[in-house]
Amino acid sequence: MKQSTPLSALALFAVHALWAGPATYTKPNLDTTPPGETKKINFNGASFINKGLVGMGELAIGVLDERGDSHGSFSSFKIDPKTWHRNPDGSYAGVLYTLPDRGYNVKGLADYPARIQCFEVIFRPDYGRTNVAQPNLTLAFKSTHTLLDFKGNLTTGLDPDGDTLHGFSPVPVKDGKLTVDAEGLGLCKDGSFYVSEEYGATIYHVDSTGRMLGLITPPTAFLPQFSVPAFKGFTTSDQAVKSQIGGRRDNHGLEGLDLTPDGRYLATMLQSAPRQDCPGDKDANRAYTRLLIYDLSREATPAKPTEHYLVELPTVSSSGSGKPANKTAAQSEIIALSRTTFLVLARDGNGNGSGKSGYESKAAAVGYAEHPLVYKSILLVSTKGATNLAGTKFESGYDSAVQGSGPTLAPAHGLIAAKPVDFISLLNPRQLARFGLDLNVIGASGVALAAKAGHQVGPLSTHSLSAKWEAMTIVSCCDPASPDDYFLLVGNDNDFITQHGTMFGQTYDALSVEAGAEIVENLNRVLVYRVTLPGYNAAGR
Repeated sequence: MKQSTPLSALALFAVHALWAGPATYTKPNLDTTPPGETKKINFNGASFINKGLVGMGELAIGVLDERGDSHGSFSSFKIDPKTWHRNPDGSYAGVLYTLPDRGYNVKGLADYPARIQCFEVIFRPDYGRTNVAQPNLTLAFKSTHTLLDFKGNLTTGLDPDGDTLHGFSPVPVKDGKLTVDAEGLGLCKDGSFYVSEEYGATIYHVDSTGRMLGLITPPTAFLPQFSVPAFKGFTTSDQAVKSQIGGRRDNHGLEGLDLTPDGRYLATMLQSAPRQDCPGDKDANRAYTRLLIYDLSREATPAKPTEHYLVELPTVSSSGSGKPANKTAAQSEIIALSRTTFLVLARDGNGNGSGKSGYESKAAAVGYAEHPLVYKSILLVSTKGATNLAGTKFESGYDSAVQGSGPTLAPAHGLIAAKPVDFISLLNPRQLARFGLDLNVIGASGVALAAKAGHQVGPLSTHSLSAKWEAMTIVSCCDPASPDDYFLLVGNDNDFITQHGTMFGQTYDALSVEAGAEIVENLNRVLVYRVTLPGYNAAGR
């Protein structure tokens, strides 16, 4: 269904947006709400409430999956609502499906078969104000579901150099295998899954065991376009990336995916703007990403989306020092509260695992960190009033849908983008501290330099917040007195960074002691918030 907006309103918005630009955060977006207190956001005429951080869980170091590889990377996850229940003792339990991306690849891409992991979750919420002695969410590994293609073959995480397999085109291919960098996970009522990935911006429909049932290839506007004829398909080689002028950016494909509560619609979103919507190929100009909506009522893998929108993302200054924005807070996960309303997880790239742990003597305002944690937030987004691009030239070709640069970046041609409202900032020092976590980012070498200068700074440690938060799922609080209350689980992608890793039968140590680029043990973690989401019906799943 297309949604229209009067041309006069389109013109007025275009002028306004040209001056306003995306929301910009030049200093850390810290939430100071104390433990035990709530924060209300009015959105689309309803009150959405963040009741705070009430839980935290960790995945034990060294746990191997059924293929013998280290666990890692909550690139996406979903709790099966049919399994979720409240126990007589007040605890909760259910089955959690998690999606790792393409394995440990810090030192090069790996022939990592895509898979879905299954865990049992037990959770005991803590609504107090005092420190919690140990994690109150536990994860017990149950099984691995390896993705297999239509002929029963494994997939790979290697860079694709082909674009056709088994008669399907365009799809990313390497050495006769589908190349899958899995990032988004959707759970269907019948137990099957949808998996979105980054190389081809492809969506795979797989059964409960992981066998592929069908696929959705993206619109032309998402397919990589190169200025050099020698490059084609989906390769992300260095030379190809330098010549790419259109389509999904390398490593910024379909990062988020979810089904609406009734199971009818599938929503998926690029991590940030496609190349044609990124003037000058500047990082801060990637702020207008694309959201697609597919109607699943007639077929499980429809050929075309019924809705297609620009979605505005925040921009940030990576130094947090008040300088102009130089980065886009790329989205890393979405939850479809309805066909028109979404939770979007947007973040910077700073934190443990980033390798950006330097000391800056002039940055007293941010604890002397060269790259402090600036922005990691969950946004509310509505497509009501936004321009539907489905079937237009912005979908069938590479026409740019934006104009301007930096603070003047805005939708072009009178288009209206869906604009976000900040709902939950993960950067709440007091609430994190209650569960033993901190916002420290400075490595050992920087701590020593700070000490010589007479400054005491908190060191980066295994308790420090990691850089990548990429997973969300919602389950009911099962509270009759508050039927609109849900637990929002947020998970991180640790990039398989551990000192005790195993991949393909070989052990590895992914930590770093390089000065200014320290990386310490980066645990997979889950944060749990209690939230009020008016109108959301998780039972519909």
